[in-house]
Amino acid sequence: MGDYPCALGRENKEGDEKSSEPADANKPANPDEAGPSKTTDTAGNSLEEMLRAIAQSNREIRGDILQMSMDVKEFKGQSKEAFTRLETSVGSLSAQLTKLEKRVVDAEERITTTEETTATHGKAIGFLLQREAELFERCEDLQNRHRRQNLRLYQVPEGSEGRDMSAFIKKLLPTVLTNLPLTEADIRIDRAHRALMPKPKENDPPRSIVIKFADYTVKEQILQQAWRQRTVKMGEKQIYFDNDYSPELQRKRAQVRYVVKQLKEKNVKAKCMYPARLRMMVESEEKTFQTVMDAAPVLKDFNIQVRVDERDKVEFPPLNNRYRF
Repeated sequence: MGDYPCALGRENKEGDEKSSEPADANKPANPDEAGPSKTTDTAGNSLEEMLRAIAQSNREIRGDILQMSMDVKEFKGQSKEAFTRLETSVGSLSAQLTKLEKRVVDAEERITTTEETTATHGKAIGFLLQREAELFERCEDLQNRHRRQNLRLYQVPEGSEGRDMSAFIKKLLPTVLTNLPLTEADIRIDRAHRALMPKPKENDPPRSIVIKFADYTVKEQILQQAWRQRTVKMGEKQIYFDNDYSPELQRKRAQVRYVVKQLKEKNVKAKCMYPARLRMMVESEEKTFQTVMDAAPVLKDFNIQVRVDERDKVEFPPLNNRYRF
């Protein structure tokens, strides 16, 4: 019994040695021999991972390339359609430009033709206006010559003539013209009548009386005597004598008389000359203007406005200078 623990200790020791042998068998005999094998396994694993990553990258790159190829094809198709539409638009614009160029050329030709025609018409109108002014002046001259034997009486009350105007005038003239060297028998009247216009209202000025004498010298004697006498009265009412002018000449003379009235108010000597000229004193010198428009610059210095019609602004100046002195 006393030997049992010893035997048991030997058996445990031998068992320990036996059990430790397999474990020691797996260990490398030399520690230097175990290091390279472990490094090789790690490199292999890393290589596999790299290969797998490369393969994955290749797959992704191929996918991207495929997607890009599809995008390129789609873009190519869209670009082709866009270029097709652009070519169509450019072709349409080119056609429109061609049409516009043709229209511009046609318009330039028409404008050139119109300018030439306008220039020709301008010359023709200028000639016609010149002829019209000349003919108008001749007609005015003939009309006023035809009226040379006529006389006008102004401010004779309406109705005072009764039914026989000629007999009334024959009695009136020697009565109002005290120094008239004519008798009723000498005063021969072809016809006499009121101005051809509507009868005035009660408070309006009476119509003038137009008298046509058979003899021009008789008319002149009566008119000169009235101008010498200055104040001619029929009862308490003053009446006026004047030549019988054409309506156009009366209008122009009215313009001149209006200016003469304003000049006299400013103590400037002025008078209306035949046919419708203005004679006035300018800086101690007597000047004659053929129309009031000619005198406009001088009248402006006197602060006098000239009243003229639109026709006077465009009318040609008289071509005949026989009234210029």
